[in-house]
Amino acid sequence: MSNKDLSKPISEFVQKVDTIVYVDETIEDALKRIRKKKIDLKIIYFYVLDSDEKLKGYVPTRAFLLNDPSTPIKKIMSTSIVSLTSDQKLQKAIELLESNRLLALPVINEDKQFVGVIDVDFYLEESVDVAREKRRTDVFQLIGMVIEDKKKVSPFKSYKSRMPWITCNIFGGISCAIISRVYELVLSEVIILAMFIPLLLTLSESISMQSMTQSMQSLPKKSLRMKAALKRVVSELKVVLLLSATSAVSVGLLSLCWGQGIGPALTIGIGILFGIFFSASFGAIVPIILHKRKWDPKVAAGPVVLMFADVFTTALYLSIATWWLL
Repeated sequence: MSNKDLSKPISEFVQKVDTIVYVDETIEDALKRIRKKKIDLKIIYFYVLDSDEKLKGYVPTRAFLLNDPSTPIKKIMSTSIVSLTSDQKLQKAIELLESNRLLALPVINEDKQFVGVIDVDFYLEESVDVAREKRRTDVFQLIGMVIEDKKKVSPFKSYKSRMPWITCNIFGGISCAIISRVYELVLSEVIILAMFIPLLLTLSESISMQSMTQSMQSLPKKSLRMKAALKRVVSELKVVLLLSATSAVSVGLLSLCWGQGIGPALTIGIGILFGIFFSASFGAIVPIILHKRKWDPKVAAGPVVLMFADVFTTALYLSIATWWLL
């Protein structure tokens, strides 16, 4: 592992690359030009420039090689590109490489002209095998640990950043206690409802956290757009609907073994179905909202989602029970 000074400017570590193509070329034109050069470095991405040498996007190697040679570069290029400016620090380069899971990042100057790349090899001082996914994962975990090591803070500062979110859990617990007191009558009349509250909350919390985790996996990418984010949320909610329905039917049928009749069983099943679905929906959306507001989803999302899952599920469950059974 390298011990390069992360406070140094990126300009000291930029590597020149010959794998550049132009937006007005075809694949065939680009290949003819590139083949005339002696390229010793590993090819990871083809960067697309305009006539003014300004960075416009990139072409994945797979797309470059597998498309018809007559295909214009502009038709296969991606404009969703994460880049660095030459005046930024090395620390920023390492953070972006790790958070976006990229093996290289283009560097531009103040006029947005392409000047070169920063890749993981320069920092690790060893070659990363692009084809070996396990090795790539190890590399990004290693870089992530380096970043965290450089960001060590005092215990008191860490306490100040985390305690407000712990307060969310305290507030959620107190709110659930108040809700239970409000619905004390139905709980005293139908004891089985109280028996299934821990299971109800466990299911709601677990699936909500799963949805939150799935949502957070897309957040480090700068290319994330609201349309793409909503598409991921919709996909996750289809899975959540199946999970909540299966849990509702299973637990509802199981509750019949207590001999309290079909009414409490339906209440428990419906409470689980809607409690899980809406809590998980919230869990999938919250990280996106926090990310957009520049808050740290890794710290804040968990407590907020758990608080909502507990309070909402308890209130919904006991409301249904009161309306249905009393």
